[in-house]
Amino acid sequence: MAGRSGELLRRWRSARGPWRWVVVAVVAALLVGVPALLASRPGDARADPVQLRDLVAASADRPWTGYAEARAGLGLPRIAALSDLTTLLSGVTRLRGWYAAPDSARTDVLSAVGERDRYTTPRGQAVWDYGAELLTLVARDPEVRLPRPDDLLPPDLARRLLSGTAPSDPATELPSRRVAGVDAAGVRVTVTDPGTTVGALDVWADPATGLPVAVEVRAKGVAEPLISTAFAELEQGPPDPAALEPRRGPGAGVTRSPTSDLFGVLGRGDGSTLPASVAGRDREPPERRFPALGQYGTTLGQLIAVPLPPDLAGSLLDGIGRAGAGRTLTVDGQGAALETPLLRLAVIRSGDGARAWALAGLVPATAIDAGAADLLAGGRT
Repeated sequence: MAGRSGELLRRWRSARGPWRWVVVAVVAALLVGVPALLASRPGDARADPVQLRDLVAASADRPWTGYAEARAGLGLPRIAALSDLTTLLSGVTRLRGWYAAPDSARTDVLSAVGERDRYTTPRGQAVWDYGAELLTLVARDPEVRLPRPDDLLPPDLARRLLSGTAPSDPATELPSRRVAGVDAAGVRVTVTDPGTTVGALDVWADPATGLPVAVEVRAKGVAEPLISTAFAELEQGPPDPAALEPRRGPGAGVTRSPTSDLFGVLGRGDGSTLPASVAGRDREPPERRFPALGQYGTTLGQLIAVPLPPDLAGSLLDGIGRAGAGRTLTVDGQGAALETPLLRLAVIRSGDGARAWALAGLVPATAIDAGAADLLAGGRT
């Protein structure tokens, strides 16, 4: 396992195609934002907010085809080893999607330099990189993984985040909006869990189908949304089946990969350094193929921990230090955290340099500090 994981990691670092998290680095010229008119036109739709929340949560069987723009304003500094992630969460992403079912979908990420297409099929996933003329067939990504562009599509973002809320979290009606031709009703779910930085989820959806068409994510204590996404074009109904079949151009290359996610690569290694609990959160049973991925908790306040090779941890710590935007952790070893009002990502390494981890979550700083201490101490029983 160690030799195979090392080879995967070397392939990851040298990759120039769809390997690097399959996330397109959206250049500054594309930072055009979600057009204000798309998000602000009033509508007439009304719906009971609790019923609308439940309808949205159950909308995974609603097919659609559309184009959306997502803005993430987390303001993360650019760090070479995390550039795809920091760009995704600190800019605008343009997305075209086809969705028939959870196991039959396609998302194209559009940029000034090309296009990257991700297909989800019953056989697995496939990623087509137009620039590299390379089709990568992916066996499986872990359920716990780094964010990627299709997570920012309104239906995906709404369902994923709502799944981490509690039924008792208040749901209140929002003014309706006209989004991509849909007279959408709105619901705000106020998150009461003190263990997460997420303050509220605002979702606008078709009141007849529950399909989300616009989403805004607010952090506690922050008035403006830090993540917003909305359809600009939308057609509800089954997409063209031909658009869901992976295709490559004549002469293009084909490669296979066990996973397209960095956490997935690392998660296939040894998870013996992960404790049973961190920051008061018990570890969920690990995925069979990814024993080194630690998921602590199931709500929006969950923490994700994954062991890092010491040299990669050193590179990340150096990058955070050079960016001048990290908080130094007071731990028995080394630790630094990138922090926003919504997301925190920390890198921790033991004093002897033999053990290291990444620790991340939509959690307050106190959870990161406690989690780092538990990782270094081997966890609390």
